[in-house]
Amino acid sequence: LAAETYKEFERTYIPEDQRHINKNSQVAFCYSETIPAPMKKDDAQQKSDMELLRFSLVLIQSWLTPVQYLSKVFTNNLVFGTSD
Repeated sequence: LAAETYKEFERTYIPEDQRHINKNSQVAFCYSETIPAPMKKDDAQQKSDMELLRFSLVLIQSWLTPVQYLSKVFTNNLVFGTSD
């Protein structure tokens, strides 16, 4: 669902030549997909606070680059008047 939503978002708002998916087709669509974080409540409850904080930090860091990229694209679109 996240991958489909992201692809639809890019198709709608980002010019084709600037789309992240086109430039990085070998990259997983979900940036946090490969992070070995606990998936179920029981798994999370067995982890220490420090482990959970580490997972949180890695998840946040995994999304920094995509968010910064999209921020730059939107800023450029607004500056150059290319947004819809």
